[in-house]
Amino acid sequence: MSKPTMRTVTINMPKEYEYRQLHFMYQTIQLFTIKKYVDMSPDDFDFDLHIEDLFLYKGMLSCDAQTGEVSTYYFPQYKILNLSSSQNTSTLFYLAYSDDYRMLYCYKRDLEAEVDQLVFTQDISDAYEPSINRVWSVHHFYSLNERYALIAYLLPGQQRGYNYALIDALEQTMIPFVPNDMIRNIDCIMGFNCNGTEYLLIKTGEHMVHERKIDWEYNRPEVEQLIVIAVDEFISNVQSSDIDLSDFVIHSSQSHEAFADLLILDQQLIILVERFDTEDSLVMLYTVDNRKTEYISYPHVYNKLYHLNQIFYATRKSDTSTRLYKLHTGEQIAEILQPQGVVTMIEEGIVTIDQRLGSEDRQFYIYNDQGCTLWTEDCAWIDYEQRFILKIKQA
Repeated sequence: MSKPTMRTVTINMPKEYEYRQLHFMYQTIQLFTIKKYVDMSPDDFDFDLHIEDLFLYKGMLSCDAQTGEVSTYYFPQYKILNLSSSQNTSTLFYLAYSDDYRMLYCYKRDLEAEVDQLVFTQDISDAYEPSINRVWSVHHFYSLNERYALIAYLLPGQQRGYNYALIDALEQTMIPFVPNDMIRNIDCIMGFNCNGTEYLLIKTGEHMVHERKIDWEYNRPEVEQLIVIAVDEFISNVQSSDIDLSDFVIHSSQSHEAFADLLILDQQLIILVERFDTEDSLVMLYTVDNRKTEYISYPHVYNKLYHLNQIFYATRKSDTSTRLYKLHTGEQIAEILQPQGVVTMIEEGIVTIDQRLGSEDRQFYIYNDQGCTLWTEDCAWIDYEQRFILKIKQA
């Protein structure tokens, strides 16, 4: 069986560093973090001795899947602890600290112009001895556009009740605001573009599917919502202290439901909902432009959605395997035995990888009618739309 034809770029990087994919992708550009490599295997490993190496960022690696261009940037500041995520802008915000951890510095970096700017400085010293353990504990940090970022954080010594603010790079300040229950309950934020408009997809409720099922069994309901709002509108609402996003909720899970998966295709969001009481699935199709919603029920519990050549597929997991079905017909396409799990689908077949937690096997395989074959290994990133593979070799 021939291997898929995908453009592969291999780069050589120093062994002294480790590289991790950052939840920051703008168009075809993906960011990776650079930290010092720390061997934690010794039985007498001293966590406190290596705490700065474990948590401080040294730099970033960016890769453009369209051009294959890879560039490396090392921060001129030393103590970088927090990087923003985003899918809406090429602007990265990051937090740095002085050597004694008494001063906080917020910067932004334009990834296209390759320019850094100091946004604001804040004295965070208090009655406690300053250290890496006495800094802002950041819960959410998201770049909204080239000017604004959303941040939620705890101050040193603060135990609960996150502080929320907009970071304004133009005015070089933070705009604090008091969140309502909906904002306080944010689990994750994603960005997407529809017809030239940048949107936020916000999920509230921090419980996973299996946790929500337990909550339902014990009659402990938790709010879980999906919110879609234009970035500019979100910023405007926060600035005017109108943070009630109820008008932008596209679906609220009932206590017997949980969001299982999500696809963003062109102008539509395709959302998979698992229903515990009827042991089946609901697929919600939400059209962003006209805010119309369509629901389709399916008589099985599915875990994940896939899309290839205008056809939707879904998986059902068991203790021994993952089964792949055509969603609309229920026809079983394949059964992948554990520990392999489905990553995605491409023209050449089903892409799988060992999905056991902590597994050192990072080889990708292709399953199709002709059998199974090793596809690629030691890759850092695969962009399936651009048919691009990045490999990082260290020596």
